Amino acid sequence: MSEVLIQALGLGVDLGGRRVIDGVSLTATAGQTVAVVGPNGAGKTTLLRALAGLLPCTGELRVTKDRAYCAQKPFSAWDYRVRDLGEIVGDPAGFAVWLTKLGLADFAERRLTEISGGEQKCAHLAMALAVLPEPYGALLLLDEPTASLDLAKQAAVHQAIRACAQAGAACVVATHDLAFARRCDQVIVLSEGRLVATGQPGTTLTLEVIAAIWGAPDVTEA
Repeated sequence: MSEVLIQALGLGVDLGGRRVIDGVSLTATAGQTVAVVGPNGAGKTTLLRALAGLLPCTGELRVTKDRAYCAQKPFSAWDYRVRDLGEIVGDPAGFAVWLTKLGLADFAERRLTEISGGEQKCAHLAMALAVLPEPYGALLLLDEPTASLDLAKQAAVHQAIRACAQAGAACVVATHDLAFARRCDQVIVLSEGRLVATGQPGTTLTLEVIAAIWGAPDVTEA
């Protein structure tokens, strides 16, 4: 039986006096990729930030000690060179490897302001991946990792996620990409901060659920 790397039971998050996440539960084991899906405002980002320990929450949350998080819109207050990000995470060599895998090796000497938003996102994703030199038993939390990326970089990110899971990490990915979610081991469907469905893609991303949550009879991306 695979090791449980994250378990949330009845998780709740209040922001500004409003309940944003209400009674959400999820479990991810070593080797699993779990997609968190839902329409805009469903609570996906808030849930991931709570799982990353960036927001206070109620309920029970047990997380492996080794975890890395990449925000939906990563931001740096300083105009670093891309290669400097490897120094920040303390693993320049590992960061360089991930830059290459994500198609950014030729951008190492450029400043963050000299590359596109999608390229900046890949650079920050490489940071998150480099934080986990040993993926086995680690938790990777990614918020919309392929948003604003071209098709080649989307494919590279998906391959990186698969590689981490195959190496024994648990990957929890908030995404609008239902085509990607259908290739994950488990899917969590959120709506207005509540858990609507959880389980394998075939039982959660049904036409009935999609129509009820996204208001569309048949979609591949929402």
